[in-house]
Amino acid sequence: MNKTFTITTDEVTKWNLILPDEMLEAVSNRFKLLSEPMRLKILRALCDRERTVQEIVNAINANQANVSKHLALMYDNGMVTRRKDGLKCYYRIADDSTVFACYLTSKSVVENLQHRLNQVQNFKSTLQNEATPTTH
Repeated sequence: MNKTFTITTDEVTKWNLILPDEMLEAVSNRFKLLSEPMRLKILRALCDRERTVQEIVNAINANQANVSKHLALMYDNGMVTRRKDGLKCYYRIADDSTVFACYLTSKSVVENLQHRLNQVQNFKSTLQNEATPTTH
């Protein structure tokens, strides 16, 4: 993947204003698809190239029936595409924006956790300073 996406504040504002309520269910369904850790693992395995079901199974250390179930759901909802080559079926991500959405969300989660960790460390430091007797 070698694409650059630029999203402006104006575009986000327009999205908020023009997206009809009827489309919110479709957006919600996409988020539901992304809410399952196994499907995120599958997407991560597919980020760099298309893979067979067996390659995905090996990459994420899961059983084939479970991976196949998730791939079928992801395919039915347009998140991945597939092509058959003889007996093998190759899957790939249908739309790179899904990967970018996962990246942006992951980045936000990490930044939030870092902020919380900093708050805890500052609080711990404050407690230690208050508990330390002062000498005059």
